[in-house]
Amino acid sequence: MRSSILAASLSLLSSSYAGQPLNYLFQGDFCSISEKCTYPNFTNSEPLPEPHQQQKIQEQPPQQEKPEPEPENKYHPWTEEPQCITDKETSEEFCVYTNANFASGRGISFFTSTKIAARVISLPAFTQPELHKHVNNFTNPPWEVRNVADRGNGLFAIRTLHRGDEIVSDTPVGVYQSDAFFPDWPMGYRYLHKAFQQLPKATREIFVKMAAHNPGDPIMERVNTNAFAGEFEGAPHFLLYPETALMNHDCRPNAMYYHDPATLIHATFASRTIHPGEEITITYTNILEPRAQRQEALTQTWGFECKCSLCTAEPSEVRKSDNRIRRIQELQGFLADWSPDSIGTPNMARELLKLYEEEGVHAALGTGHMFAALAYNADGDMKGAKKHARLAIEAGMVNSGVKDGDREEMESLLSDPRHHWSYNIR
Repeated sequence: MRSSILAASLSLLSSSYAGQPLNYLFQGDFCSISEKCTYPNFTNSEPLPEPHQQQKIQEQPPQQEKPEPEPENKYHPWTEEPQCITDKETSEEFCVYTNANFASGRGISFFTSTKIAARVISLPAFTQPELHKHVNNFTNPPWEVRNVADRGNGLFAIRTLHRGDEIVSDTPVGVYQSDAFFPDWPMGYRYLHKAFQQLPKATREIFVKMAAHNPGDPIMERVNTNAFAGEFEGAPHFLLYPETALMNHDCRPNAMYYHDPATLIHATFASRTIHPGEEITITYTNILEPRAQRQEALTQTWGFECKCSLCTAEPSEVRKSDNRIRRIQELQGFLADWSPDSIGTPNMARELLKLYEEEGVHAALGTGHMFAALAYNADGDMKGAKKHARLAIEAGMVNSGVKDGDREEMESLLSDPRHHWSYNIR
């Protein structure tokens, strides 16, 4: 259990978990007024979009009072026959796998290795379709799309959002293994295009509305511009979540997201109160790094210089922020260390909470109280441990996707601190 707490805590504001979104811009013809925008909904309460015009494998039987079972699909769960290409240098085979019915008709295409595809079909994303019942629903979103000078389009709140309120919850329309692009490039990205063409019509329309920052292949450049890059099933992949990609970067964002690789759901929540008219932002990099390192990462990876209020503050204020960040890093390391030589203390946890507040790292509030609860309990102070465990639960675990484990950990400590693994351990 200690290892999961360590992983949960340190992944909170790390750029290594599930990748980060690339800088996002929509084309000029994308509507910027929520009342005029049409966002296709793919929920179990909505009818499925019309079948893909090129789909030949299965024809739906005529509608009857008691419909006969559909013929067995030998490619199940894929709705098209997988198309494959082999990398001549590595001899690894990569295939296009499409399920046009995924997530209540939103559809999904993979361009990945055969080994990974074999594992994917065992994920809850495919074995428990009810998990997607309440995602991809944009009927009445709490935001609208507006154009931002020098930043393209972004999401803006149209009603008050409180910490923990859901902003966007969606599934990817494409999952592409990085290595698959090497053999596909000389062929003009033929297989990547196949992955796009096999998606349902409504999803293809969402795809083509995304902008491409650079000239080149229209599908590949949209992936480059808008996809999240990270590890999936043990290999580097690009995951394309079009709605999530609408959110712009800020070094002190007001929203935090998590990606569940088992369900393929990417969910974004408010990390503090967001008022109507305020832009909803996430981070594209590790915000617990000094300004120079953040700017370097953003410039090299996404090609823009951050001009958020923190990055454009007076030099003296930037130095103060950098010093606080270095101290936060140090304290997190001490408090996450459960070795016999650990020096973490409740005083350190209190200092960490104060620094989180001073830095405006709102998403860290729940995790900060979790650090404090464990530190107090490790010191034998059950009263302090229960206080911060309760605050951690109340604050909510808005982090990188392991919130359920963290909550269970705090509930366990709250109910019986003396028999929790952390009691008197330091």
